[in-house]
Amino acid sequence: MARRSSKAFLMIAAVALSSLACGGPRAVRGSDVAGLDDEAMGTGLDRRDLQLMLHENMESLQASALVKRWEAENRPAVAVLSMRNDTSEHIDSVLNALITEVETSLVNAGHVRVISRDSQPEMIKEVEKQQSDAFDASTVARLGNQVGVRYFVTGRVYSADERQSGERRVQYFLFMRVLDVETGDILWQNSAAVTKAIVN
Repeated sequence: MARRSSKAFLMIAAVALSSLACGGPRAVRGSDVAGLDDEAMGTGLDRRDLQLMLHENMESLQASALVKRWEAENRPAVAVLSMRNDTSEHIDSVLNALITEVETSLVNAGHVRVISRDSQPEMIKEVEKQQSDAFDASTVARLGNQVGVRYFVTGRVYSADERQSGERRVQYFLFMRVLDVETGDILWQNSAAVTKAIVN
């Protein structure tokens, strides 16, 4: 791991030095510089962090008893709701992209039919309002039935931030769960974490 990090750092440094020799910074692609996406640029969440956490959560879901239930129900309808951002990071657009990745993972697994958010935008928006601390299972059930959905997948990202002697560590958590529309019961949930730090 340290060897790979050193190699990526050397590649980035080489690009930086060549850009200085050519009169200043220049834009590069990840395909042009091996390992460009491997190094953290700061303690903020990036695409790689979210994909790691999503992958861990989706593996947990695929290994859960809920998937057997879905198979017995012959591909029930599922909708993916918004992922709530409970961090100080401005990651709402990344979380919207994450919803699409969750939908893609569910579609490709083949256990469920995924109802697109685009097909019932107003109804889905109303259901998402119910995902606050004042969760009302009966309202979610009524709205879910109107959309024609049996299960909702939802989640949130939250963080814990620590600082000491000029160092900083931020732990991020992607919490996901599946709700039964009719009962409001939580049928599966999992949390995955990544840690980012700035150290001296």
